[in-house]
Amino acid sequence: MKNGPIDLVIPWVNGEDPQWQQKAAPYLSVKDFNGERFRDWEILKYLFRSIDRYLPWINQIYLITDNQVPVWLDSSNSHVQVIDHREIIDHQFLPTFNSNAILMNAYKIPNLSEHFMIIEDDMLFTRPAKPEDFFVDGQPRDFLIESPISPNEDFAYILMNTMMLINRQFNKRKVLKQLRSKYLNLHYGIEIVRSLGSCFYRHFTGFYNRHCVQPYLKSEFKTVVENVFPTECHETITHRVRGNHDISEWIVRYYNLVTGNFIPSSPQRYRYFEIGQFEDIRKAVNDEKYFSICMNDRNIHHFDQNIHQLRSILNEKFDQKSSFEK
Repeated sequence: MKNGPIDLVIPWVNGEDPQWQQKAAPYLSVKDFNGERFRDWEILKYLFRSIDRYLPWINQIYLITDNQVPVWLDSSNSHVQVIDHREIIDHQFLPTFNSNAILMNAYKIPNLSEHFMIIEDDMLFTRPAKPEDFFVDGQPRDFLIESPISPNEDFAYILMNTMMLINRQFNKRKVLKQLRSKYLNLHYGIEIVRSLGSCFYRHFTGFYNRHCVQPYLKSEFKTVVENVFPTECHETITHRVRGNHDISEWIVRYYNLVTGNFIPSSPQRYRYFEIGQFEDIRKAVNDEKYFSICMNDRNIHHFDQNIHQLRSILNEKFDQKSSFEK
């Protein structure tokens, strides 16, 4: 089975937009406005440049926004389309500021290809890639690696809620018996140790999340949201702000893992950094070792100083405008 066209979905918000802030004020706390969740590091422009350089074969890019368009984006480019929340989310649940709810509706994007990937706006592609690096024989490439959930932040509640659904629906022993070659797979390298430490537990302890570009099949996404876990997914969609009772859109990924609907691949193809690890980020960008990297800002306090340094690094590598820019 050959892969079809592959689309890319990118959720984005400019939290510094006064109109957006006015809309969000009744729902968000002062902490939300001052925190990293809606802060714009202006990485999006470099993400588009990395797509232009390394993944020129991408069929269509869909930028999901709340009535916002980046000032530099050339909307006349036929390969990019801005998707407003109103196009994919029921009006009674708008406005929404919940990333889980937004991405839970990604499969509703009009004309979205069967094969698509989601990448966040704090990520970049950093080396040339082919369609076969993300899909093989029509299936997404992924890794079934257990990794216990670490309850060190509120997001752990969302992961635990998501894992609870998987454990209620699936018998771990039966899954491992059926998917032994995908559970203990040499492609996983040293990360296989994570699963070895968890394999004797009765239930799945959590799955290894690499914070990377995530491939999906639209038909499977729809099936999981509308037929497998419709009540729980709908409940999350009704939440305008991300909270501890949500589940993540990763429920689709987890379901694919335990049903074996994926092709094993190495998690070492991706890398996660905290913004502030500037020399490591520069090396990763220049070495072209990883398919994508994530640059998270959860612990950054000196925003202006750090964004200047990050821009400098990205400008060194991606100094040419992409075809998506004015």
